[in-house]
Amino acid sequence: MFTVSSNTTKFQPQTNALFGAILILALACLLAFTGCGSSNNAPNATAAGTVINFGDAPNDQIIAFELTVNAVTLTGGANPSVLAKPTEVELTHDLATFEPLSLATIPNGTYTGATLTVSKPEIVIVDPTTKAVTKLNATLSSTTVNVPINPSITIGAGASVINFDMDLASSVTISGTNATVTPTFKVTSSTVPTGEAGEDDDNGELEDLRGAITNVSSPKFTIQPAQTAQAVTITTDANTKFEDGITSFSNLTTGMIVSVDAVTQTDGSILAKKVESETETGDGEEVEGLITNVTCAVAAGCPSGVNAATSVDITTHKVSATSAANAPATATTVTVPITSATKFLVHTNQGGGSFPAFDSTNISKAQRVEVDSENESGDSSTSVSANKIKLLEQGFTGTVSALSGGNFTLTVDAQSAFASLTGQTTIAVQAGNAQNKGVTLANGANIRVRGLLFFNGTSYTLIASRVAP
Repeated sequence: MFTVSSNTTKFQPQTNALFGAILILALACLLAFTGCGSSNNAPNATAAGTVINFGDAPNDQIIAFELTVNAVTLTGGANPSVLAKPTEVELTHDLATFEPLSLATIPNGTYTGATLTVSKPEIVIVDPTTKAVTKLNATLSSTTVNVPINPSITIGAGASVINFDMDLASSVTISGTNATVTPTFKVTSSTVPTGEAGEDDDNGELEDLRGAITNVSSPKFTIQPAQTAQAVTITTDANTKFEDGITSFSNLTTGMIVSVDAVTQTDGSILAKKVESETETGDGEEVEGLITNVTCAVAAGCPSGVNAATSVDITTHKVSATSAANAPATATTVTVPITSATKFLVHTNQGGGSFPAFDSTNISKAQRVEVDSENESGDSSTSVSANKIKLLEQGFTGTVSALSGGNFTLTVDAQSAFASLTGQTTIAVQAGNAQNKGVTLANGANIRVRGLLFFNGTSYTLIASRVAP
């Protein structure tokens, strides 16, 4: 159980790597970007395409966790440094999704460990007693983290994936309004499979990679993701789909913010399967986060069919902006006014089919959303205009009950952020079409589930895309 009190409370471990908020430290030998040279490597070494996934196993009480990664060095060979510059990362926003943190060229060889240098932790929780969004005074037990890789990994020909799974749940100890962070990692690896159909989130598939376009040169374009040390070059082909305001490669322009679903090819390059515009101008801004407050004209019954939301507050997870001048910081609160012109959309890769309604009459606390603004210059660090609000996938942990086919009730911890924000502890889960990562669904089973959270005015339904132990 989680409590915020004068007593020291350590989160219970959540050890499954798959459902970490996964950030990729992409050491891919991206031919279009860095080339596969052997600069700064041992003589005659041949660099391999490698993707390093850097993520966490979540805890439902934390709604934002930010950390600055200053350096990452692999142990083995010439002990290559693989991070171009210090980079701030937020670890709760991208459950089961890969996102490049850095691009580098590394030599073939065997690696037995890694050393990370980190700083500036920031943690935001929902106080289960006061129900207030609370930023803790967070400190690191050490700025240097030595991570053994056992068994060791060998990088050879072709692209590989190395997963750094930060166990956030057991890495944070809270005492009152203070938190001590002792980063704990588990490392696994795999080889990018031949043929795109065999890729999954932990071996080369990239889902919902977002950033502002910095260069366009057909058939490739470059984006700058919000939490990546350098730009990422994306390749397109005749099968790449263009959606949500763009219909072809020719619509891409510098400054436009896009979302990319892609695969890692065996040579380490990244091939886009789908490109979706988040903003359609060169002066846009995109903010992702968790809704922590909903305001309506009348407080009672907010929101409802006759009492639509006029604004929401979100705790920010990630910000993409053409310019950083007015952009909000990560792990802060931003107010988002809602107008009659605001469009409501659902961002999903679950394929066809219909979803429950998502609009100003049923937007709710505890939903993870993306806010797209076409006019960044009119925004501020605490307020962002909403041309579009998109519902995004998020993850939960809990206990299964009332199992019927692929549907069940998920009961979450009574002191979780979801319970604190909504006053409810149960979610109706529809998982008939969800990807199952080794779970035997049974009443009483403790699982993790990821999907789209909908609110009908009284209760919550999760349309699941994935379930895992």
